Amino acid sequence: MTEAAALGSELARGEQRLERTGRWDGIHALALAATAVGILVGTPVAILAGLAGVGFAAYSRAAEAPDPALAVERHVSDTDPDPGDTVRVTLTVENESGRTLPDLRFCDDVPAGLEVVEGTARHTTALRPGKRASIAYEFEAVRGRHEFDSLTVVTRDVSGASRRTARQATDRSTVVCRPRYEARTAPLGDLATRLTGDQPVSATGEGIAFHSMREYRTGDSLSSVDWNRYAKDGELATRRFDQPRTVKVVLLVDARREAYVTAGDDRRPGVDVCAYAAGALASGLADDGCHVGLAALSPRDCWLPPASGRTHRERLHEALTTHDAFGWRPPAESRSGEGDESDPVDDGFDRLLAQLPGDAQVVFCSPFVDDRAVEVARALDARGHDVTVASPDVTAADSPYRRLAATERRLGLDECRRAGISVVEWTTRDGGSAVVEPGRGSREPAVATDGGDGEWR
Repeated sequence: MTEAAALGSELARGEQRLERTGRWDGIHALALAATAVGILVGTPVAILAGLAGVGFAAYSRAAEAPDPALAVERHVSDTDPDPGDTVRVTLTVENESGRTLPDLRFCDDVPAGLEVVEGTARHTTALRPGKRASIAYEFEAVRGRHEFDSLTVVTRDVSGASRRTARQATDRSTVVCRPRYEARTAPLGDLATRLTGDQPVSATGEGIAFHSMREYRTGDSLSSVDWNRYAKDGELATRRFDQPRTVKVVLLVDARREAYVTAGDDRRPGVDVCAYAAGALASGLADDGCHVGLAALSPRDCWLPPASGRTHRERLHEALTTHDAFGWRPPAESRSGEGDESDPVDDGFDRLLAQLPGDAQVVFCSPFVDDRAVEVARALDARGHDVTVASPDVTAADSPYRRLAATERRLGLDECRRAGISVVEWTTRDGGSAVVEPGRGSREPAVATDGGDGEWR
């Protein structure tokens, strides 16, 4: 991280700070000592040198870094790129302060998640009044809504004794990168591996398809009585029909601070892979006729109740792309209760329980990097929800610590399997959308598998 970026990260948008650099600390004492020695030995040159040092020390104490009054223009080549596209940004600043900026350093505040792949987002120069300086760089587009709205500027006086740091607000440039979600599906509870959303299940009631007959009971609708049987045998009997039940599925994305982990040097956090998995599953389950909803296990609330239709699917995909809960910056840690360190961290689970329909099945997309993920899956299962875990592997094996983390993840998934919870190993080796069976490296056409023997555990 550059000096400008490091200093600017401590400031809010529109703030600035003036501070002494300490560059010439001690020069005043040295100048006075040189003057005193010159007087004692009677050397005019030493006296003059000491007096010059005193003057310079006084100047360095009094000087202030100039206020950077800059006009900023930013041009983004593509505001709606696909993932992996290269986007070019050109930034131009003009000195409107009316005075020369002898030491100007500026850095474009590149949004979190974006990586500069060509050029540089920073520049150092001296800038006279009315003059301009430009930079150009390129970044690789990734899922999300990315706001370019500020610039970090650092100025110094001629001596370098003072430094002014400002995070200057600029016109907002928004880049939205929407992934193309390839439809996938997963096992849902005990109903079926690929289940039609409106498929009739064990419930009976009003419907079209005949189910069975039973004895007439007081209060039964006369339209359901089998009058033909009554005319033949003199016995009243009631016809029962299959009652279609809509399958409701809520995709729960683990977006806690702990889920912002990466596999080795991979810059994609687990939340990003989980968000993609949820988008792909949303498409697949919606194609199967299920009513699909979305929730985030996060202090930042995100909730879309289960529904169907093209518009709802687009809203769901848009939320996975642009909602703050799935952004590239982890949420601030918040605690329940009085906010003491002894209180548990508030991850929104209690809020989720209040929102979740009682008959909804849950697909929990989580990297499973801590015990809390296991607790959430088992707690949902204990409350009567059919739970499926879709877990991307964001661990690595290039160090003992990372191998330990991978082992802990496997143990957590095994604990879920022993509890009767279906587990899907969601692997994205190339950072793309595929669900790959470990050990084979082949793409599955539609249905994710757990990568072992092809059986759901």
